[in-house]
Amino acid sequence: MRLFLACDLEARVKDSIQAFIDKFRKWDGAVRWVRAENIHITLYFFGEVKENDSLPLQQLITKALMAVHPFPVRVLGISGFPSLSRPRVLWVGVENPTNDLREMYTMVDRHLLESGIGIQSDSKGYTPHVTIARIKGPFNKKLVENIEDYQEHEFGSYQINNAVLYQSILKRDGPQYVPVKVFEL
Repeated sequence: MRLFLACDLEARVKDSIQAFIDKFRKWDGAVRWVRAENIHITLYFFGEVKENDSLPLQQLITKALMAVHPFPVRVLGISGFPSLSRPRVLWVGVENPTNDLREMYTMVDRHLLESGIGIQSDSKGYTPHVTIARIKGPFNKKLVENIEDYQEHEFGSYQINNAVLYQSILKRDGPQYVPVKVFEL
């Protein structure tokens, strides 16, 4: 099973991002926009996890997040991986002045390395973000030029109260994310 840890967005922030996506949805067929129900703040991608490692992973996450309390975030700006000028992924930034998101990532990674569970540690590092699109192949450069106008656009602020372990089920029409467990902060 493919698993990842994420924080859900407050409805009004998600609606604001969806309104942005709707402005650009028809621009280019090479851009695959994320469906509204799949928009989230990625915390940690575990990848393929054996069924019998799911419960130990949930226990590990519980320990890793034990000291984390609810915290504020501000969702703003548009960028891309590896860069906005040559994006393969478009994303919305997440500002977290208290660095709780990065701390959550670090604690999960540390516990995972020490656990002996057969799950690879994430070696890419962490940039708090909300993936909004994936780009496959050549795309309309005017799209990026127009998106650059939104590099400082604010989508909203809210408080994160939990994290969710999701299973990603790959389907022909896109992934379906099914909650496995909610971890209250």
